[in-house]
Order: sequence, then C-alpha cells, then structure tokens
Amino acid sequence: MPEENSGVQEPAEETPDTPEENRPADDSKPNIGEISCSNCGAPLEYMQGEAVITCSYCGTTTMLADFKNIVTVESHYLLPPKVGRDEAIGIASGWLKKGFYKSRELPNKVHWKQTEARVLPYWVVRCTASTSWSGQQERTQTIGEGKNKTTKKYWEPVQGRFSEDYTWPVYAREDTSEFWGIRNIEPGMQSVFPDWGKFIFRFGGSKRASNKNMLEGKADFSIEDLKKNNMHEHIVNGQIVQDRAENNARSRITELHHKQAESKATRVTDIDTTVDVQGVDLVYMPIWELVYNYSGKDYRVLVDASRQEVMSGEAPVGKWAKATIFDIIFLILAAVFFAIGAGSDAAWGWVAGGIFSAGAVAYTVWTATMKE
Repeated sequence: MPEENSGVQEPAEETPDTPEENRPADDSKPNIGEISCSNCGAPLEYMQGEAVITCSYCGTTTMLADFKNIVTVESHYLLPPKVGRDEAIGIASGWLKKGFYKSRELPNKVHWKQTEARVLPYWVVRCTASTSWSGQQERTQTIGEGKNKTTKKYWEPVQGRFSEDYTWPVYAREDTSEFWGIRNIEPGMQSVFPDWGKFIFRFGGSKRASNKNMLEGKADFSIEDLKKNNMHEHIVNGQIVQDRAENNARSRITELHHKQAESKATRVTDIDTTVDVQGVDLVYMPIWELVYNYSGKDYRVLVDASRQEVMSGEAPVGKWAKATIFDIIFLILAAVFFAIGAGSDAAWGWVAGGIFSAGAVAYTVWTATMKE
C-alpha cells in the first residue's frame, strides 16, 4: 500500500544545482541596507543597527531615527587630522620616554606591530552640571591633659555645591569595547595604564582624563580634510541617535558628580545633580590606534590625529622607578625603627632598622644588574 500523506512536506535536499534564490538564507551574513544621500544622491550602504551614516562622497551625515524618519544631521563637525602614521608613531614614542614611571630608553626597545587609522563618531553634549550635597564629616577632639587626656570623635554637619561645564563625548555606537580606549577620553575615566608586572608597591603612574573642550579645533565635516592623511576610508558609522546620546551623557555626568561629592565628606547623605544641556553635536574624531611590543607583551596607545597628542595609553613601569619607590618605603621603615631604638634603647629597633636599610641597598644593587 502507498504511504499515507502526513500533510507535512520534507525539505528538498540542497544540491549544487539548486538556484541561489531558493537556497536557505545565511544568517551569518550581515544585513546590509542602502539609502541615497540627501545631498548628492550617492548610494549609502549601512550595516544593520547603524543609524548615523556619513556619505564618503560629499560628507553629508544622515540619521535614521527609524526607517520612515530619515533626517540630515546639521550640527556635524570634524576634528581635522594633522598627522599620518609615521607622525603618530613619533608622538607615541615621545610620550613613552616622558614621565618618572617610564624608562627613557623605552622607545628604542619597542617594536611597533600595528597601526590602525579610525575616524570615530562621537556625540558631544554641551552642558552645565550642578550638584548640591550634604552629609557629615568625622572630627576628633582632644580633652584633658596628662593621664586624663582623651580623644573623642564626633560628627560635624557639612554641605556644599559645585558646578562644571562639559563638552561630554558619547561614543555613537553600541559596543564601547569594539575598539580599545573608546571611553578613556571621558572626564574622570582612567586614560593612562602603567604595567607594574609583579612589583607589589604600586603607587601612582596612572592618570585620569581631564575635562577638556572636545569641540576645540572643530571644522565643518570635509572628506577632503580626511583624504590629506588617507583617513577617508576609515570612517565608522554611528548606531546611537542624538536623543539617546544626550540621555547617556546625563547619566554618566551624574555618576561622576556623585563620586566627587562622596569624596568631600566622610558620610554623604544627600546628593542632587542637575544637568542643563545647551546642545548636542556630532563630531568625528580621527584617531590612530598603535600597538607595540615590549619584552614579549603588547601595549596600546591612542593618538589624537587632530590635537597631535596621546589620548590614552599603556606603558611598562621602568626598573628605576620601581627601585626608587621600594627604597623610599624601606628607608622610611628603617628611620622609624631607628627612632624606636634611639628613644627606648631597644636593641631590636636598631636591628630592624639595619635590616630595612640593607634591604634598600640590596634592591638597588639588584636593579642595576637587571635588563630594562
């Protein structure tokens, strides 16, 4: 008897002759859309999820609020690039030999492995943030004299207010980790990362980004300015629209002000931050991401191609910086024990002081034999 038809058709087996339009869709391929530039009419291709698209022919930027709401971004700027690859490496090399924590010979011992040019989109939120706070500060008071002398703690009510102007950068894409150092330029974020290796006394060397004017040196967006340093093919489209960027900036500024307020008193009980936004601009920042190798380990440096300076970077701490820190700590401890030995005529104080002094000398001698 013939088999009964179940009503469910089995998928046909795909053969090399199967027409391409009948083959199953490959979900691994990116979904690419296309619109026309509102200014020159050139086709604009964009990946799924991108919402801020810049024309590589005329430089006009289009924002897709949704597929039925396509608008031209009027407040659209570029920080014109002024350095190419070789100049960027020179700027990074100069940065590597500056500062107490780095070896002056470091630039001569690194191997530059990778140089990537990128023109990254940032929404720059122009605003003023004001914060009022109140709390309590722990105080101490000494009462009495001699054997009756006592120290008491008490809490003193404190309050304050501070405000600051910002041109706050918000990366115009979803994944802030897709390129190294994307958020390191935000005020208060760590921008310099010292590599201490196995050294245990880690003091200083790191740096946080300052509140700088991110619109300084801005110019109308120009493809020609990018072509001068061969960066016109490295424009990255945005994914975050203007309103969302403004909300992100408000949230991050509020978080920063709360941290600052909490550092002003032992106990902060109330914080109120107001962010007054004056405007939001789309700014394309030309950046060189450089990767160098030192002693078998890779490090990264971001060079601002417009301001011609290092924005963020990683660097190994030099051996003499470590030796100086080690010696200072051990010599301070030696002085303390010598003082104890001299004040109480305790032999152990002199012995302990001698041990720490000898430790400082020994570490210095050992450092001198190490290769940088």
